Amino acid sequence: MARFQEFRRLAEKLPVVSLADLETVLPGLRRETLYRWRKSGYINMVAPGFYVLADSIKTEQDLFAIASRLYTPSFVSLESALAWYGLIPETPLAVTSVTTRKTRTVSSEIGEFIYRTVKPACWFGYSIEETQSGKFMIARPERAITDLLYLRRDLKTPGHFIELRLNEERLGPITGDLLETAGRFQNRMLLKRCHMLLEVVEHAGS
Repeated sequence: MARFQEFRRLAEKLPVVSLADLETVLPGLRRETLYRWRKSGYINMVAPGFYVLADSIKTEQDLFAIASRLYTPSFVSLESALAWYGLIPETPLAVTSVTTRKTRTVSSEIGEFIYRTVKPACWFGYSIEETQSGKFMIARPERAITDLLYLRRDLKTPGHFIELRLNEERLGPITGDLLETAGRFQNRMLLKRCHMLLEVVEHAGS
């Protein structure tokens, strides 16, 4: 089990271990060995070529750190970021991120990771968070809302926006930033939906 202990030491330093990482630290490690560790319940496969220690995922931050490293470049956004900031009441089951690469969904033993595509010109509006789980990139609140309005085309009516149950108190201070962020997308329909959302939230709180 000496090789597994080396794997453990590596895995404790990284959100998720890739085959490239293993080639550096454990050159010559066979895929059959990884398969045997999985069967024995020592590790989980997040995606082909990416592994974590079993039972190592304890917080949402762990999942965010994995999402940021699993498919790069990407940052956590939409419902995942909105729940993180307390802008919506429910925590979604999947971690949703935006990327400049192709849209992709990764279903794994530890959860689902969804990546939605935006244009390279729209690659802005995120922060880098450092935690014990590792670094992860996450949309700022105004950017997460903008992504939601831009990518969730099913949100069309005031009723749809009411169903989001956005926290009015948390939304109020970022209204200006939201309009500015949406404006940078240079999409008139997005701006229209943004204004509709703000009107709905304002009337709901009055």
